[in-house]
This record gives sequence, structure tokens and C-alpha cells, in this order.
Amino acid sequence: MKNNLKLLIRMLLIGLILSSCVVEATESVPTGITGIAETELSGQYETLQAIITEQAATLESLSTLESPTQAKDDTGELTVIEKDGFILNLPNQVAKDIVVSNVLPDDPEEGWPELALPARRVIGFGEYSIPNHFHKPLIYVISIQKMIDDGQYGGTMATNLQALLADPNFDLQQEGNLPFLPPFNAAQVFHVLEKRLDSDHNSGIRFLTLYSQGIVGVTNYEIFYTYQGISADGRYYIAAVLPVKSSLLSDTQLTNEDLEKIVDEYQNYIGDMTDLIRTENGGIVTPSLEALDAMMMSLVSQN
Repeated sequence: MKNNLKLLIRMLLIGLILSSCVVEATESVPTGITGIAETELSGQYETLQAIITEQAATLESLSTLESPTQAKDDTGELTVIEKDGFILNLPNQVAKDIVVSNVLPDDPEEGWPELALPARRVIGFGEYSIPNHFHKPLIYVISIQKMIDDGQYGGTMATNLQALLADPNFDLQQEGNLPFLPPFNAAQVFHVLEKRLDSDHNSGIRFLTLYSQGIVGVTNYEIFYTYQGISADGRYYIAAVLPVKSSLLSDTQLTNEDLEKIVDEYQNYIGDMTDLIRTENGGIVTPSLEALDAMMMSLVSQN
């Protein structure tokens, strides 16, 4: 595409140069063919003028074309997948396929009873683009009514998200902790690049975040993309935990020596890192935020 564009521009420039070389005749034309010659020259001149005008307009339009590096849409090619009760537009840059599983209700006698979730469907990925990460790439689809009936943490998150989505003035950036499922036995350290998303299939919020039980670095090994949304029919809570990599962050965890340097000023460190991510709009994020957003917006539960 780029080579064809360069060739077209060169051809147009050559046409402009050649057309500029046309001069009016200074010698008299033989009397017998004066009318015919003037008519032909006049027609040729008008034709050349039309060509020049068209070439100039084409060059102007080409000069305003947006280069690939400036393009805002980075969704890329995708595959429409219909499998096990779900339809999903899967960008090729995210993964090759999906795997759907049914998960039984959590046993309240195991772990933290208040964090127990009802039965749910979980979407995993085949050949996800980031293989080495603290979190596995998963999408959870959970019955909202069942969570509310259970009266546990999941129901609280569902009602909080419903209230947030119903309030267009709710400031995602200023909120201390945004709604998040599944429950982690850890704290939401920060959230950044928050955005409301809405489609015919579901609506919700997405952001980058990090969960931890202690002092950790902000690296590509820990940070992840999440989508927290509700299906268009209001039946399901949709929660995604999807690893990402940013060009602004290290791929490896901080060493103990590195952590010792930031432990006394940890809140300032977190503030500086979130400011960096927000100011640079995440840098180059892989998979792209556009691709992940588009994938989540396309998700349809047929059950």
C-alpha cells in the first residue's frame, strides 16, 4: 500500500512538471489553418488545465492521509468465533482461539466464605499473545441474580457496577476502588486509563490495574487489563482479566534490592508510575487497548 502510494505521488508530480513546460506559440500560424490550429490549441490548453487541477486536488488529498503510525484504530484482523454458547470477535493479535468451561459454585467452607461465587462460565484462550504473566487470561460470565441472592461480595460488586453505569457523572479516575470481579485475596493498588464502553451487546468500564498483598513493582508481569460490565439483557456480570504489556514498563519483576529502594516512598512510587502511564496513554500496549475493547464489546452470551 505504501509503495503504491509513493508511485502514485511520483506520477502526479511528473504530470505537473510536464504540464508546466507547455508554452504558447510565438510564431504565426499559416493563414489557411489558423482557425483549426487555434481551436486545437485551445482544446489542448483546457484539457491540460483540467488535468493540472485534478492532479493538484489529488496531491492535496494524499498529503492529508493519516499514516499508519498515526492511526487511532489498532484493532487489526479478527476472527468471529461462535462456540459453546458465546459469540466473540477475537482479534488475531490477542489469541488464536477460545476455550469455554463451566465452573461449579465455590464452596463457602473453603477459603473466604464471603468471596464465594455461584456457578459461572469461564472463557479461556488458546495461544494468548502474552504467555508469561502472573495472571491467566480469562473472561468470567456470572449470573447477577444468583450473586445478589447469595448476598455476598459478588452481589455487592454487581449492584455497585449497576449504580456506576447508571450515573454518567460518576468520575472513574477519582474513585478509590472500582468494581472488580472475580474476588482476589489482595488489594487494588491502582487503576488507570479508565474508560466507559458501550455496545448493543453489553456495557461497562475498562481500566488497567494491579492487585497485590504487599509491596510490588509496577511491571508488565503484574499489571493487567480488566473489563467489568453487564450484558445488554441485564442477566450477566462480565469480568475480564487480560494480561498486557506496555512499552513504558519492565517485563520482569523488581528485585528485592529494587523494592527496598521504594518501600519507604511506595505511595509516591505508585503515583509516579500511574501518572506516567496516564500521561503517555499507556505507551505501546500489547495487545492494544482498542483490540481488547472491541473484543469485549462484541461478546454475546446465547444462553
